[in-house]
Amino acid sequence: MSMTDAQALRRAVKTYKKTVYTPKVPVKTLRAHIDEVHRVTRIPNNVDVHEENLDSVVSDILVPEFAIGQKTMLYAHGGGFIAGSRKSYRNLCASLSHECASRLVLPEYRLAPEYPFPTALEDLYRVYTSLLKAGNAAGDIVFAGDGSGATLVLALAHYARSRKVPMPSGVVLLSPWVDLTCTTPSFSKKHCEDPLYTRDTYIAQALLYTWRENLTNPHVSPLNGDFSFFPNTYVQCGDRDILIDDARALASRLEREHVTCRLDIQEGMWHLFQAADALTPHAHRAVQRIGAWVRGGMQ
Repeated sequence: MSMTDAQALRRAVKTYKKTVYTPKVPVKTLRAHIDEVHRVTRIPNNVDVHEENLDSVVSDILVPEFAIGQKTMLYAHGGGFIAGSRKSYRNLCASLSHECASRLVLPEYRLAPEYPFPTALEDLYRVYTSLLKAGNAAGDIVFAGDGSGATLVLALAHYARSRKVPMPSGVVLLSPWVDLTCTTPSFSKKHCEDPLYTRDTYIAQALLYTWRENLTNPHVSPLNGDFSFFPNTYVQCGDRDILIDDARALASRLEREHVTCRLDIQEGMWHLFQAADALTPHAHRAVQRIGAWVRGGMQ
């Protein structure tokens, strides 16, 4: 018998509680907890995984059984800039690769606080330009990421634009964190719907990534950047995610700039529910929706 959404939510809170950052837990311990909770022993959907060194950034290359042309997704994992890894994201990325019928590149970018801003951004830039130098057309590349990874790929687009590097064909964002000052309405609600995360959690992670006076930098808080050039974008978020108003703010900003943006709010779902395919069928269906958008030309 499958769980109800309420049962899945309770199980998710129990499962993921130890993956939530708190200053009481050493960062290295947090990283180990996240790898433990999310790692898989078998990659699903017959997706092949091998490792490549892309301009000194070690990356997983996930190749689906059926791929469309040369389409490639560059995925930046989340983890609040301080955690997450290739190991903990292979399951979700394999599902995305399969549903999008796209090769997926998952870099092991360096993490704060050992490597603060702009190290992660520069690592991703090196991976992107390495893909272009290898003959991959920008029009065949899609940027994607979740949480802080979504922050990074949004910043990467601005960073690449400032260096006159061509833009990808589209962007996929799961629960994007677009304003690291944490001032969107959901952060200030007295009774936030998010069952796991708080504003204090996010502020603490932001300050491990960069200094307070830098939080409004468009390469840190990409909502402050210029979106007039931006490619078509898909934004997906659960309605119980503390980042829901970041997602809405970004979608509104893109629409004001006349950028095609699909905002997909999933009822009853929590932060990164897409990775919880063992707990809820909504996870698989949400990834299918992303795949349909990518395969359908990202309109």
